[in-house]
Amino acid sequence: MSSSLLDLAQALIRVPSLTPVTPDLLPAASRSLDLLQAFAESHHGSCERLRFNGGHARWTYEVDNLFAHWPGDREVGHICFIGHTDIVPPGDSASWQSDPFSGEIVGDLLMGRGATDMKGAVAAFCYSLGTFLDEQPSQRPTVSLAITTDEEWAAVNGTQRVLDWMRRKSIAPDYVLIGEPSSPETFGTHIKIGRRGSLNGVIRAEGVQGHAAYPDLFVNPNRSLISALARIQSHIWDDSLEGMPATSVEITAYRSGDFNQTAIIPSTAEALWNIRFTPQQSVGALTTLMGKLLEDKSGPNKGTSAGAMAALEVRANVDSVSMPYYSPAASFAQVVIDSVAATTGSAPIVDAAGGTTDGRFVGAAFPNAQIVELGLPENGGHTTSTDRGGMHQIDECCSVSDLLKLSEAYGRILERLVRRT
Repeated sequence: MSSSLLDLAQALIRVPSLTPVTPDLLPAASRSLDLLQAFAESHHGSCERLRFNGGHARWTYEVDNLFAHWPGDREVGHICFIGHTDIVPPGDSASWQSDPFSGEIVGDLLMGRGATDMKGAVAAFCYSLGTFLDEQPSQRPTVSLAITTDEEWAAVNGTQRVLDWMRRKSIAPDYVLIGEPSSPETFGTHIKIGRRGSLNGVIRAEGVQGHAAYPDLFVNPNRSLISALARIQSHIWDDSLEGMPATSVEITAYRSGDFNQTAIIPSTAEALWNIRFTPQQSVGALTTLMGKLLEDKSGPNKGTSAGAMAALEVRANVDSVSMPYYSPAASFAQVVIDSVAATTGSAPIVDAAGGTTDGRFVGAAFPNAQIVELGLPENGGHTTSTDRGGMHQIDECCSVSDLLKLSEAYGRILERLVRRT
């Protein structure tokens, strides 16, 4: 393990670069990019710092982004590495076994918030790129880094704005490599070629408050809402793609009544829902379908009164939707598969499951770009995914040996792009 790779990963972790949702957080977020700009310039890359704000009714905070660029042979192509250095809050620091921004190494584990998601991957790509450039290949791809500090929150002024800037500058990537965690437990078992979108919303039922023993004096909103939820959950979706699960709906929160008042029927009940949807769906079609499912009086709990069902209100939070993306496995996916297999001894599964990432922004700006996600294991390198220490968990960490493998795989990807020409 080269000390410079560990040094960079530790230096990034030691910067408390929370997403700059308030002005006081912007300096730390920018410092994380300062480290990467210093690396890029030390390897003769040209750098642009791109600050954006506004563009959204609710989230107007200023975001610092870095774009670094190394022109190469056009015949080899242009590979753009997309990543982020912003992190989620660590929570109660006293619950961590070491300071969440220590970058401490414990055995084979590099500890700290962002180690897995995704400062480790950013450091690994930088190190492999530096090694590749130092070898001065006669041919090399154009390489760029698009690093944001706004991935973990609204993502309004981060990668999406950087990609739009690249498009206006006619800096079009052929291949996009995203360093998000991509395997559940063991490095290199999976790569991602897509992610489902995410749409949240609320169903609210109105009733009439009253005494639980006197049904003539109340209308229980829980009856209609529970009936509605049963209909939604029983809907069968048949829109899966290779490696991508079908659309699904989950109820993530429910609120009604008072546990300290057992004899009172509440006047309202509401549920928070989340739809994870494939590219075969649209936000408009999903919201329309939600309404139609509630209009259908057949199915579970059909005895619920039409009047109670009519009192249901369905709202979709379309201003916070995350769109899906799907990049069918092609030549670049094969380069990544071969590179991972050469590193680990096994070919990875091509997958499109998991949460949303900034990969969803690439297709709109560069519809011809091939997209692959390859990063560290989601569980932080532990033996099971239930151990604490995974992405966004207390004691987040990554395996130092996995970090080395990831850097090696990134290096092989760069080399294989050259050999393909």
